[in-house]
Amino acid sequence: MSEPTISWDDILEVGQGGPGCGQLFINGKQPKGAFRYLPPALYHDGHVYASTFVPGGFVVAEIDPGTLVRRAVTERLPYARLAAIEGEEIVYYDHFEGDSVSRVAISRPKPLMARLFGRR
Repeated sequence: MSEPTISWDDILEVGQGGPGCGQLFINGKQPKGAFRYLPPALYHDGHVYASTFVPGGFVVAEIDPGTLVRRAVTERLPYARLAAIEGEEIVYYDHFEGDSVSRVAISRPKPLMARLFGRR
């Protein structure tokens, strides 16, 4: 699969003076669910990673460009603006102001048969 086209629309502040979150489009279509995303989104290993605005913070999500299904990679975080993907980790800014960064490992769920029979 070639790298998808990622675009944004309707970027608005979330809260007075807060970061701008908008509608994310992958190959001209929106991911499933009525979510707003904090730019930028990153493409890695066949998936798009984006920070999703949720009540009380942000969740880093993995989106399948083919199905547009979103899966949370983190629990709710106070702030998460994606910076880069290094190896198998997502690097993100963890404060709205400043350059403090954090990392979260990319982990994908095991296939159902592997979970049922304990295979790795």
